[in-house]
Amino acid sequence: MGYLPDRKARTIFITGSTIEHHGKRSKIIIESRPEFAIIKLAGTRTLLPIAWEAIYQVAVEHHEANLRAEEEAKRQSGKRRGAKTK
Repeated sequence: MGYLPDRKARTIFITGSTIEHHGKRSKIIIESRPEFAIIKLAGTRTLLPIAWEAIYQVAVEHHEANLRAEEEAKRQSGKRRGAKTK
């Protein structure tokens, strides 16, 4: 019996999200690898590898921006409510 030091299975996610590419909508496909992810659009041959660390960094930046936007929306909502009651 042989021993395989690396897993041969792949995890592939086909998202429900679509992107317009060359005039038509394509689903986003993400293939998980140990050190990076490969992103491609359905029906294309272009593979875009990206490190998991880069994905994490983008998520952190977007999370901080979303928190700031939510806080601003709460402040704007409070100002409008305060104006109505006076």
